[in-house]
Amino acid sequence: EQRGAPLVARWRRMAGAPAEPPSFSQFLQEHELFELLPTHGKVVTLDADLPMKHALDALASHSASCLPVWDSYQQRFVDVFTCTDLVDIVLFTHRTLAASAAATSGAGAVGQRGEAQQAIERCQLRDLHGLKRSKPSGFVMASVDDSMYHGCLMLKQHQLECLPLGDAACSSSLLHLLLPEQVLAFVTASPDFRNGAPQLFGASLAQAVLPHCAALRTISRGASLADALMLLSEGRLHALPVLDDSGALVDVLSCRDVRHLASMSKTGDLSASVEESLRVLAPVEQRLQTCSPTDSLLMTVPRFATSELAQLVCVDERGAVCSVVTSMAILTGLLTPAEAAPSSVDIE
Repeated sequence: EQRGAPLVARWRRMAGAPAEPPSFSQFLQEHELFELLPTHGKVVTLDADLPMKHALDALASHSASCLPVWDSYQQRFVDVFTCTDLVDIVLFTHRTLAASAAATSGAGAVGQRGEAQQAIERCQLRDLHGLKRSKPSGFVMASVDDSMYHGCLMLKQHQLECLPLGDAACSSSLLHLLLPEQVLAFVTASPDFRNGAPQLFGASLAQAVLPHCAALRTISRGASLADALMLLSEGRLHALPVLDDSGALVDVLSCRDVRHLASMSKTGDLSASVEESLRVLAPVEQRLQTCSPTDSLLMTVPRFATSELAQLVCVDERGAVCSVVTSMAILTGLLTPAEAAPSSVDIE
């Protein structure tokens, strides 16, 4: 925060000029990351030598999208295991086994599927370092004493799915994993700020958010799970809208769904169709939710205040899918000054 800002504000009040609405960055600079820590909570930690089967169980049982990895040999945190990593692991395992089978006579299809699932479950978290991953590697951490603005910039600049928070930026004591939607929940709980910035929160998704969303990729419900995972990995996507034969939206496949498929040993056969794979999942009301390009930020931000909502599929007035909106895309849109933002997405 600039030291001269309060003086300027006082001068404006003395002159009778209306106070300027606070920017989102200013709002975040006035609050510390410490304020985002839950009153009661614990950080579930995975050991680097833990078999993937137990890591999958931990992700699924805690409904987590990411968990920190502790290396007992180095006595420090070395990574964050995410649902995105899981997609890469499943693909890597199947490619390795396919190459091995091609070099030998190989087993039958059923045997290969069972072997693939067993190989995934035996893989250790330490093996993540050997993968060509679809996200930046390493362990980035922030202090709970840092401003929320600093934390949000780290999420954005390092392209993180979550930001580990500790007593200090290089501490071995981990207190919390910050998700973008938790910042949006804090904003939702701050009505004075939202009401004081009508121009910011009155902006539509087409104006403020869609320019920051990943390039749209969709998948047919009849396509194979292998094709879907390839698209998720190559595009570093959080989710794929699933379309029927007429191009209408019928479902969505996310990296979090892959977490549940793997925990139920359903990633051994990637030839299964996307429709068949999604049918295995327990029905969850929050999985497929839509929004419109004309929806305002004021309408949309509170929807991400719940951790169960992973993404919104943006559908235009004709019913055509135009984007997938994530909490990080919204956070990026809020952080980007209007004059520096890319031009809004054209919605016909």
